[in-house]
Amino acid sequence: MSAIAKIVGHTPVWALPLIVAVLWLGSINLRERHVPLRSLLIFPAVMLAMSIGNSVGTSAAPGAALADWLCSTAIGAVIGWYLTQTPRAITPGAAQLMLPGSAIPLIVCIALVILRYAFGYIYGRYPELRADGNYALLLIGGGALLGGVMLGRYGRLSLWYWLATAHREISR
Repeated sequence: MSAIAKIVGHTPVWALPLIVAVLWLGSINLRERHVPLRSLLIFPAVMLAMSIGNSVGTSAAPGAALADWLCSTAIGAVIGWYLTQTPRAITPGAAQLMLPGSAIPLIVCIALVILRYAFGYIYGRYPELRADGNYALLLIGGGALLGGVMLGRYGRLSLWYWLATAHREISR
């Protein structure tokens, strides 16, 4: 049996539907769609909460974990900010944006699955690495970077909405 087959064979049953759901959530962003403003920050908030959850109870020093998380989130937010395409339309009355299709959320979801899967494998195969703070910092930083990309993306979309609404109010 190949190494990959062994790894997949030892994957918990509950992980497979979760992986499919995460990839599906990323893939719905490939097509143009209307998005309510209130739902823009849910995805990045969940991703950042998961990355905070990764840092709780790890072997990393709390100060280093916090600095790692903050720096990685900030770097990710800048990347997400600059990768964001302008919305096709903004509907202030309905509080909606029409977003063009984007592969960025899917790429982030794929990277998140790979990150979590890789660390699950590493920690399962080499349990002694759980005590190594450097590995914990990699997991914390990776999750925070990916969450930051989505925060930057949806933060910029929210800013465009706010500017369109403010401009509309001023012109009345």
